[in-house]
Amino acid sequence: MKTPLISRYHPILLLMLLFAAVSCGNEAEETVSQEEVLIEQDSVAEVLDEVDVIRDTLTGNWINADFLAAIRSNKSIYFSQNKMLPVAEVIIDEASMQMQLVFGYNEGCSGSFVRTNDQLKLEACDGNAAISFHFEYDPFKKVLFLIQDDIRYKLERSSSKVEEAGMGIQKLLAAELLQGNWQSVKATRPFGPKISFDTKGFVRGLSSYNKYSFVLGYDSYPAFMDVIKLQRGAQQTDNWYWQLEGDSLRFFSYKESAPDIFEQQAVYVRTP
Repeated sequence: MKTPLISRYHPILLLMLLFAAVSCGNEAEETVSQEEVLIEQDSVAEVLDEVDVIRDTLTGNWINADFLAAIRSNKSIYFSQNKMLPVAEVIIDEASMQMQLVFGYNEGCSGSFVRTNDQLKLEACDGNAAISFHFEYDPFKKVLFLIQDDIRYKLERSSSKVEEAGMGIQKLLAAELLQGNWQSVKATRPFGPKISFDTKGFVRGLSSYNKYSFVLGYDSYPAFMDVIKLQRGAQQTDNWYWQLEGDSLRFFSYKESAPDIFEQQAVYVRTP
């Protein structure tokens, strides 16, 4: 009896069909893998594009982070001034590729910088090639580092737009120290019963004084205490010594003829 042809080759057909199915599966997997690679490549390109966008964010004022930490700790500019070194403030303008550096608020310099990714180089300051600086930006922590003699000095942004040197830190100091309302406990003229300070340099309740600013450099001040400049109108400015302890604000007068004597003129407490 002859075996039917289909029955005789049935196992072979099954093997051929199985092999074809596996081959198709491999081709499908290979196609999917190629598509995934293309998608991943597109995703990387998009990420790089996003990084390029993020890199254009350094314009503004940057303040020495050690100085800010000292201010937040001891509430005194005078006792924090040594933390301004080596650079107190950096002003970056990416539109013009200009950078200004301020050293301790007594002197500074400026020049053109070059940016490569997150590296900034100022090759010459005020035309002096002997004065150069290298900065590195951390896009994750959003801070700027001055790298000098293998030491990294951190700077924090105080403004996202270019402001005159010192203006950004004046606003920041106002917010950290005096911003808000104060009620008098003891006061003599020109100090009124209630005063208020804002972050834009305006003061209210201090007789005819309408503006204020913090003294940042103390080379020309003989006393060992913070100094605030109070301004009347556009011309007249008076200096007053002040001290902040907790929520208590004190103003003192000082006479060079009696350098060891500070006369307390007013005491205020912070109010809501």
